[in-house]
Amino acid sequence: MKKLLSYTAILAAGMMVFASCEKQADRTAEYTTLEDKAFIRVIHASPSFRQIFNAPDSINLYVNNAKVNGPLITYGGLFPAAATTGFGYFAVPAGLQTLKVTVAGRVNPDSIQLALFTNLALKGQRYSVILTDDVRSARDSSKMVLPDNITQPNNGNYRLRFVNAIAADTAGTTVSIFSARRNGNIFNSVAPGQVVDFQTLPFNSQLSDTLYVRRPGSTFNLAVINGASFGNQRSYTMVYRGYGGTVTTGTKGRTLVTYLDE
Repeated sequence: MKKLLSYTAILAAGMMVFASCEKQADRTAEYTTLEDKAFIRVIHASPSFRQIFNAPDSINLYVNNAKVNGPLITYGGLFPAAATTGFGYFAVPAGLQTLKVTVAGRVNPDSIQLALFTNLALKGQRYSVILTDDVRSARDSSKMVLPDNITQPNNGNYRLRFVNAIAADTAGTTVSIFSARRNGNIFNSVAPGQVVDFQTLPFNSQLSDTLYVRRPGSTFNLAVINGASFGNQRSYTMVYRGYGGTVTTGTKGRTLVTYLDE
């Protein structure tokens, strides 16, 4: 139930795809059939982007050389926004696609290819692409292309998975997620760059929760979500992001956030 996903396997089944924003309005009706479309969202969780690429932390996304985003995407950004159709996913044709991450604001905007992914988009599948500080790594395990295997839980339950997206944490360390409501851990000893698959947890509309990021065996809180609330029969992805080590303040300090999958 807390099985760590294999990123190599994920990438073999993963994808990177988009359609241009200019064409989105024209193709709204075309993208309504799950049978021949795939769905994707991109989460920018690379706090060291400027240092890694020596470029502004403001990116554009291209699919097969077609720009797909409107406003620039910066750290902490989600594309498309969660308020859009499909809980923040964008529909694209299934099949082999290419995603390019580029930097805007230079003499020749978007001429610098910072990252390139080519994967297979499976029909009807949803994917979360999480850009971390390891995004340029040659290792497949560092490219977070996560298939969002949405299975509706039984009434009275919700599903939650955990992503440790802090690539530059203290060497050799792991984190656990402690639930105040349950008075125990719901995820244990998760290393940087690892994902714990969805697990089913009990839903209670009358109670919220406080979730803490801690080192295994410690009561010191690295990050916290107060008043965490999850919907009945919904699925969520929880991401631990930001600078590792002792950085706790600022927009890129250690943070725990959740995203609705379905």
